[in-house]
Amino acid sequence: MGDGLCRPDEVPGLTDDVLLRSYCATAPRNRISLAELAGGDFAGDVLDLKRLIADPPEGWTARDHLAEFVVRPLLITFRGLLARGFLPVGEIAVELGAESSATGRIVVEEVGPATAASVPPAIAALDGWLDELASAGALVTGDERDRIRCAFDEVVAQELRNLSAETAAALAGDHPWQRFVHVVDAGQDEVLRRVVQLVRERSARCRRESGVPRPLVAIDLDFCALQPEQRVRAALRRVGEAHGIAEFTDPDVLPGLYRACWPSFVERTGLRDRDGLYDEYRRSIAWDGESLQTDDLAPGIRQYVRDLEHAGARVVWLTGRRHRVRAATEEFLADRGLGHLDLRTSDPDRGVAEQKVASLREFRGCELIAAFDDSAANRAALSTAFPDALVVPVRSQLFTSDGAAGGIATFESLPTPVPLGRGHSGEARLSHVTSLGKLRVGELSTRPTVWAQGVELTAEEQARIVESLVADAVTSGRRLGEEIASEADPVRAVWQVITAKPFGASRSAYPLAAAERDLRGSIEAGEPIRFVVVGPSLKQDGSRLKALGGLPDLAELAMLVRLRQLDEAVRQVHPPGVRVRALTDASHFRFREPQRCEDYHAEFAHQVAAVGAADLVAVEDFDDAADAHPNCGDRTQRPELLESHCERYESAFAGLDIRRNPRAVLAEAATLDPARPGQPRFADLFRSVLHAVDIPCRSGDPLAWSQQIYEDPFDLARDVPAEVRRARSDLLVSAWNETITYLANKHVDADLGYEALWQDDVRMSLSIRPTPGRLRFVPLGGSGVMPWHGTAALNPNNEVAVDYAISLVDQGFRPLYAPRIPTRQGLRQPWLMTPPRLLDRTGRPTEPLLTRIRLRPK
Repeated sequence: MGDGLCRPDEVPGLTDDVLLRSYCATAPRNRISLAELAGGDFAGDVLDLKRLIADPPEGWTARDHLAEFVVRPLLITFRGLLARGFLPVGEIAVELGAESSATGRIVVEEVGPATAASVPPAIAALDGWLDELASAGALVTGDERDRIRCAFDEVVAQELRNLSAETAAALAGDHPWQRFVHVVDAGQDEVLRRVVQLVRERSARCRRESGVPRPLVAIDLDFCALQPEQRVRAALRRVGEAHGIAEFTDPDVLPGLYRACWPSFVERTGLRDRDGLYDEYRRSIAWDGESLQTDDLAPGIRQYVRDLEHAGARVVWLTGRRHRVRAATEEFLADRGLGHLDLRTSDPDRGVAEQKVASLREFRGCELIAAFDDSAANRAALSTAFPDALVVPVRSQLFTSDGAAGGIATFESLPTPVPLGRGHSGEARLSHVTSLGKLRVGELSTRPTVWAQGVELTAEEQARIVESLVADAVTSGRRLGEEIASEADPVRAVWQVITAKPFGASRSAYPLAAAERDLRGSIEAGEPIRFVVVGPSLKQDGSRLKALGGLPDLAELAMLVRLRQLDEAVRQVHPPGVRVRALTDASHFRFREPQRCEDYHAEFAHQVAAVGAADLVAVEDFDDAADAHPNCGDRTQRPELLESHCERYESAFAGLDIRRNPRAVLAEAATLDPARPGQPRFADLFRSVLHAVDIPCRSGDPLAWSQQIYEDPFDLARDVPAEVRRARSDLLVSAWNETITYLANKHVDADLGYEALWQDDVRMSLSIRPTPGRLRFVPLGGSGVMPWHGTAALNPNNEVAVDYAISLVDQGFRPLYAPRIPTRQGLRQPWLMTPPRLLDRTGRPTEPLLTRIRLRPK
């Protein structure tokens, strides 16, 4: 092909692009061109479009169908090509599947070099086609054209968000999508992440050491966390009208609050300063309660506060606003889901900087880690008073600043993991988070088209994966044991094996002295070493954000393989090996439907047999094991005891309603917690249970509704859509009640002496921070998520890991479906999510996928 034109698959690296492999079909297939799809002036001319949207996923509107199966693939394909320096040339088409329905892929036959001159008209042409498609969609469906086009624009905005600077530069020019181009400055991202990391490190110290002060972060309000654009424009208009300055009517740039910001404003508006104008502008800014309600939140501030709180910070609003507007300020913040934070206002008779320092010193048991402020005087005072704190200048893009170097313009940082297809990374990545709450769920793409692109494994292919995984684990376990077999003391030898890196044990938590206590008897008697562990429970598929179905997948199977590896390693130093008693608590702490439990454990039993662990692992119901133990109390007493403990929690929390300012109520519950020593704390467990409550599936996109709810389940502000607000309220109440039930059951267990269940065997703990004296066992190294709390996936080394389904699909992982996993309620649960690099061009598993999957070595 001449003139620099080529087929997309001839572009170096393009066929390896994770998203383009899912959204761009390079080989000609059944298709319809964009021009044909939206052509015509009346409904009879758009028969192809009518067929395309005739059978949308259940619960979807035609508008949703077009946005996800046509517009998003188009945006991702265009953006992906452009990020590599190319543009589609010639005909662009929509790939069609059975009965002429859209597959969610775009067909591009030729690409050519992208230039600064060629990009804007190409975007203008695509945007014009979106207009035509919206008009055609309105003719076919009867929906309003503007509503359809608005849905398309939402997709454009989502796909052009969080771009790298290089990708954004490729989108430069005068075109309709320029308003959607969004970049997070690299320096700003680094500063914000650094603060969160400092908070996280301090929080970790607080957990390890008593007396360490809690991390404190202070954030200024005006021209920092809040943007008073309307008040500033109104003040300028008043000054302009008084002095006949037309340029003050609607300027492109606005002045900051302080005198140091004024010269820059005057210069950028092309005016010569006049004596007293700044003072008059400052006096003209309104500070009454009604005017304060017109302010806007700075971009990213709500999410950043959540990030800081998740990391363990106490966040305080530290403002120069006077005490007289405190009530109006509290109302504003509460309406936006930020009213639970401490607010410190100022006395007009004292300097603001002095008062900020004094306010921070009042937080006993806390230490300032970072402060954000737009005032140079305030920053100087804070830096002097708290030399170890990071004091960050804030210079909003809307307003001129004092010219301070560094700092941030907004509170936006890049999500983790870094989004694909935007110029940051080309590899599908695991999130490595330990809680769903640490993901920015609302910023992730649910990619509903990917589920239909899954791979159907044959029984033979699945068996090859399992056999290869087991064989490698047994071999490596034998090798590990042989390396330690020369140790003279058998107890020490076994201790070295069971605390070796593959099994994730902490030798500080389980020292040799503990092993002497637990292991000596079995070893000298020549018997297997018996372990007891609580779990597995059930796959946490309630919201589908963690897992799409309720059956065990490759993650649970890999855990069993790890136990086989442990057994093989121990046999090299103690030939009887080990036995593991797994006490399943599926419906012990929280009620679960019996059929749900039966289905999970029937499949788990099949996995035990499949990996050859039938003689190694014995699964028992938690309550049945307690009934059979002579030292455990009578289960018939449980209902009465449970009611008593529930009443104790309900009495302690009397008057609290989690639906009213949820974060503040949860903080108050933490102070009223009636938990006994050694029992879980209510607030901590609530945050965990919150992400395990069942949420109904409302549309063909299995993740979309839960995503809306969990974007911020604590946010019940007025600007949240009413149905989402109601669903979040129901979620919070359910989590509150289930947490009380869970904790009450823990207390009943203590009352009935259930600790006897682990007194006869070695207690194996799955906790990252086990109680001293317990053997930590990490089934899948590198994953802070239990196998039944997420979805099986592969890391870059083809090692089995666990991550959350919504993060995996956002990162372009593809589902592999196993023969034994049925479709339920229209959903098919993946057995494994794999990076596309392990699939061939036809979408089938490659040899490395079938034969080289491994357990992580540490």
